[in-house]
Amino acid sequence: MDQNLVARLSEGQRDCLRMVYRHMETKEIARALGISPDGVTQRIKTAMRILGVDRRRDAALLLAQHEGTEPYPPLVYPPRDIAIAPDPATFGPSTEGERPSGFSGEAMREDQAAFEAAPLARRPALPLPIGGARPNDVGVGRRLAWIAAITIGIAVAFGGLITGVEALTRLFWR
Repeated sequence: MDQNLVARLSEGQRDCLRMVYRHMETKEIARALGISPDGVTQRIKTAMRILGVDRRRDAALLLAQHEGTEPYPPLVYPPRDIAIAPDPATFGPSTEGERPSGFSGEAMREDQAAFEAAPLARRPALPLPIGGARPNDVGVGRRLAWIAAITIGIAVAFGGLITGVEALTRLFWR
């Protein structure tokens, strides 16, 4: 890439592209810079034209490479399906030995001492987003079982309704 192209960018355009690189949206950039969203859009479009790219993320990546920023910072909101690696320094054997109160056990970091361990995740029983579970967490077999159970339940309820209506009509028409 030609270094002269990046040198032609104004400081406002660079600020916008830096925030695009941090995965910020147009309205967030506008609030941070104190300008209108249309002003942000125009700055980014002009910067894209100067750099000769078609996407704002590409322009932001070119500026980041020019400034020596690491490529693509980590995700701000990682997906819930990705397990976080445990911190090996979180829990460990106590190095203090026996405490005066007679408590001996595992040592914890001070900032985690107030929290209990989270319960193990279990598969949801219902195909509904209850208790933080998502509907897609239910397997195919369990989905088919729920469909069959709901169908049978509707048939039984409808049969009960018809039987009740028939009993009432016999009672009143005698």
